[in-house]
Amino acid sequence: MLESLVQTAGYYGYSLLLLGAFLVAGFAAVRIPLVRSLFLPGSLAAGALLLAFSPQVAGIHFPDVQLPGLYYDDWRVLPGLLINIVFACLFLARPILPLKRMWSLAGPQVAFGQTIAWGQYVIGGLLALFVLVPLLGMSPLTAALIEISFEGGHGTAAGLAPVFDQLGFSEGRDLAVGLATTSMVVALVSGILVVNWGRRKHHVQAPRRTARNLAYHRRILTDLRKEGVRVRDQVTPRRLLSHLLLVAMAVGIGWILHQGLIAVEETPLAREVGLSVFRYVPLFPLCMFGGMIAHTLWKWSGLTVSRPLVDIISAVSLSVLIATAVGTMSLGYIANHMTTFTLLAVSGIVWILFAFFFLAPRMFHEHWFQRGLVDSSQSMGTTATGLLFLYQVDPEDKTNAVEGYGYKQLLFEPFVGGGFVTALSMPLIVAWGLPVFTAVCGVIFTTWLVLGIRYFGRLRIEDKMAPERTSASRKPATNPAR
Repeated sequence: MLESLVQTAGYYGYSLLLLGAFLVAGFAAVRIPLVRSLFLPGSLAAGALLLAFSPQVAGIHFPDVQLPGLYYDDWRVLPGLLINIVFACLFLARPILPLKRMWSLAGPQVAFGQTIAWGQYVIGGLLALFVLVPLLGMSPLTAALIEISFEGGHGTAAGLAPVFDQLGFSEGRDLAVGLATTSMVVALVSGILVVNWGRRKHHVQAPRRTARNLAYHRRILTDLRKEGVRVRDQVTPRRLLSHLLLVAMAVGIGWILHQGLIAVEETPLAREVGLSVFRYVPLFPLCMFGGMIAHTLWKWSGLTVSRPLVDIISAVSLSVLIATAVGTMSLGYIANHMTTFTLLAVSGIVWILFAFFFLAPRMFHEHWFQRGLVDSSQSMGTTATGLLFLYQVDPEDKTNAVEGYGYKQLLFEPFVGGGFVTALSMPLIVAWGLPVFTAVCGVIFTTWLVLGIRYFGRLRIEDKMAPERTSASRKPATNPAR
């Protein structure tokens, strides 16, 4: 028995070591000038390498160098586990402003982001109603794939694998991961084109190497070096272990909340009402709230939480998640449903580009290009993608778009883009039916659209009078707000 345990431990140890080697190779590959110019994340490059050496690629074309399929079976389960860690870290050690203050800072970006997300459900629902289901024989659940893949990304697509399986739509997981990969690549390519277009149209000035600009970047580099030293000082074995325990506590609390919701559905009253949704909800959205509770309990115990350490744990988990999700996706499922895949991908891309070029100028009263770019790039790629292009068009953060975007995420991620709405979307399609689900999403989409254009859009007109009105009505400031 001992020999069997040693062999099992050695197998899993080698499996993790091999996965680590591919991650190192992926992050090394993005340092090559040609690859670096594509702005591909190292985790995505590692996933592409894993896919290249898999039985479904190398096994067909280069059998001598393929990796055993046994490893891929093990790696396939990792995304569904790691997404819980990523969401548990989301709000750990992150300051939460009062809701009113966050809304005043990020209201336009919340409206724009919600409009994009709910629009993805509407477009997916209409596409499923009139094309995918009646003509191609696809599952009605395909209506949720655009939002899951584009807005949610690889983590959400892979994390929802148990839900896909429970609802009899296992191929949806591979379609979602493939769509997430496509959207990220398109986000990087289109982002470069949009930035250049914006400079030609004078929506943004190309950064100049002025003395002030260089001083700003030197200060940023100095701050990053200081932060790096501070983080290195904090990464001690004891502190790292304590933060791993904190994250485990957050996941554990999320699991308790999850089981509690499932227990509520088992009560006679819930059965009589017909409540049967939460048993299909995955664990990871609850881990987000578990992180908030764990952080509070941790502080009550007199312990401190280091956000840089939490970021390290989250970043490592997300990198492994993306690499294994891409590396283990089934190309056969995508090939068998290529028409569906293409329709969903093109619809999602066209909708986000339409939202940027047509809706963003009407929903942001100022700096529409910068604010629209960061949200649109994030909706097709990741948070890092959005910030990457925002830095290119606003390197000194003169528009305050970073602050607005950051607080927008706090009002955005608990619901869509991997939050509760994303997790509930497919169970609700089953419970309500596709026509009702699409209609409800259409109402919510219209509400956010009208709020963005009619309320935040009107601020653009009023801004011309705002300085005179505020200066005339301002009282002598004895204790000015800062």
